[in-house]
Amino acid sequence: MAAKRDNELQPELGRSLCRVRTEEGNYRGYKKDILTENLSERDNAVFACPRCKGILRELCISTDGEQFCSCCKKEREQTHPNIHVNNMILCFKCYCPLISRGCDWLGTLGDCENHLDTCGYVQEMCKLKCGVVLQRNDHVTHEKENCVQRIVKCEHCKKNFKFCELTEHLDVCPKMKVSCKLKCGVVMCRDKVAQHLGKECGQVEELCKLRCGMKLTRDELRIHVTDNCVQRVVTCEHCDKNFKFCELTEHLDVCPKVEVSCKLKCGVVMCRDKVIEHIDRDCKEKEIECPFAKYKCVKLIKRQYLDTHLEEKETEHLKLKLDAIEDIVVKQSELIEKQNKTIADQGLMITKQNETITGQGKMIIKQNETIGLMVTKQNEAMANQVNMILEQDETITGQGGMITEQNETIGSQ
Repeated sequence: MAAKRDNELQPELGRSLCRVRTEEGNYRGYKKDILTENLSERDNAVFACPRCKGILRELCISTDGEQFCSCCKKEREQTHPNIHVNNMILCFKCYCPLISRGCDWLGTLGDCENHLDTCGYVQEMCKLKCGVVLQRNDHVTHEKENCVQRIVKCEHCKKNFKFCELTEHLDVCPKMKVSCKLKCGVVMCRDKVAQHLGKECGQVEELCKLRCGMKLTRDELRIHVTDNCVQRVVTCEHCDKNFKFCELTEHLDVCPKVEVSCKLKCGVVMCRDKVIEHIDRDCKEKEIECPFAKYKCVKLIKRQYLDTHLEEKETEHLKLKLDAIEDIVVKQSELIEKQNKTIADQGLMITKQNETITGQGKMIIKQNETIGLMVTKQNEAMANQVNMILEQDETITGQGGMITEQNETIGSQ
């Protein structure tokens, strides 16, 4: 039987179901309708309680001879039991009071209450206190499969919860599989979501790590940093050097290995670093000086027409060369004449310098002679002074001898 809430079914006191219930809610004698055979009028007069109208239960007899159920006696009423009749009543055949629900038990009134203690059709409150009232037969199934208070194991984290708490738990269960909230398609345990969003999810938006300022999803960034970012490093296909993509256009304007056409439009294509060399040495459109420019051929001509020019102007070039040679000869003659004049002037200067040196030599000789005389005189004067000093020494020595003698004379006296 399906479980119903307590506002539809009420819990029942099992062993009391075979007894009459008064308006006050008290249980008295046995119900008559559970007997297998109806009582005759004679038996009804003997075995029925006049107070509760049920079959006597634990028969008591008052002092005035009235018989009734022990639970129907009044307070302080004197009674005594009738065991023989009680035993007869307990042997009456009866059905289970719940026969209408399907119970097929058949026994005696004496066993009916004990039967109702275990009858599977008695309605009781769920033992797990979920508030549902149901027959005992349905308790096992209800407590295993339907009771909101039953203990169930979370299939994800393997912990036990009441069924009524399971839905709330599943909203936070760390081991429950969930799809990424950013709809990247990845399914993971809830406790891995933070890690997934922090490092793995391709739909999380981040700033480009190359600092171009773009904010894209990680999946978009994987393509962006390799194919679209203006800050990505690319290799110049011409010089094989690395540059930021945003600098590549500027680099290509100066890259020495980019092939360019000659700016003089001669039709030759070459690397940019060969352009100057090409124009200086090979370009047919380059205007160059005639090889006889040093002989005053002032014509500028394109390199491709140089041979033609030399052929056409051969005679004129020879005349220019001869004129130039004559000019050189004249200039050299004038230069030689100037050099000769300079040499002559230098010869006169040398002669004057020699005369000056000779005069200075004579002056030096005279000075040396004068110095020699002065030295001789000084030497003679010094010799005289020495002699004078020697004479003074002799005089002093003589005086010393005299003094010595005087001292000896004085000493002898």
